Amino acid sequence: MRKFAVVAATVVAVLGITAVAYAVTNTYSATSSITPSKSGTAAKPTPVSASLTFHVGEVSNQRPSALKTYSIGLGPGVVPNTNAAPGCSFNAAAGPILPSACKGKAIVGGGSVSALAGTPSDPTVKLPCYLTVTLVNGTKKNHLNIRIDGVTTGPAGKTCVASQHTSIDASYVKTGTAAKKGGGTLPVWAIRFSVPNALLHPPGLVVAVVNNVSNIKKISKKIGGVTHGYLETIGCPKAPAGKRQAVTTFTAENGQSQTTTSSSTCKT
Repeated sequence: MRKFAVVAATVVAVLGITAVAYAVTNTYSATSSITPSKSGTAAKPTPVSASLTFHVGEVSNQRPSALKTYSIGLGPGVVPNTNAAPGCSFNAAAGPILPSACKGKAIVGGGSVSALAGTPSDPTVKLPCYLTVTLVNGTKKNHLNIRIDGVTTGPAGKTCVASQHTSIDASYVKTGTAAKKGGGTLPVWAIRFSVPNALLHPPGLVVAVVNNVSNIKKISKKIGGVTHGYLETIGCPKAPAGKRQAVTTFTAENGQSQTTTSSSTCKT
């Protein structure tokens, strides 16, 4: 930990950083894709995979404000079923090394995060930070362990100024309903989590995510005589026609909150 404090102090000294007030305003964009696009039904759900990406910018091309909480929408009719995969406890998933019990079929997806680190007082400082993401099913119902790993030495573009080896406890949360094509309603679910302070603030630094790519695998299991997916679809929304819109809300440390919407194809 002392190593990173020294790094931060060196950055301050070399760049001559002083405590100056800066106005930081984040911008957001997101994409989502659910595969296959042809939906199942409540009686016969279709296991699916999901690709969820987002990008964070800043209106003046400074380092964005670090994101504290996320609510990543899956889109109406996309339902989690965490019983479809083995689980791993949060304590095990958050250890220095991901244990074998948290590997294999407990891994339900993965991806990467590109971030920028710098001193809290100056958002013009942008030190690259690359992190790998491993998505591990939790042992608690509707919980997902988001495993984050970053190393200080390695191939160009694949390192971070601060080493990271921990997990975020995320939850699948039902956020509402939407009108269903053909009548009735569909549940709307999102992945929600808050980022621990240790990830946001290594000693002397703040880390701001600028790009995230996450992929959840298509996983199926027969439960009670019915084939279910870790993620599964049970219908398409009534509107917009042929589209499944996913709503994601980002809340930054500076209190700014913004919602963005992405669409994927939905067929019945």
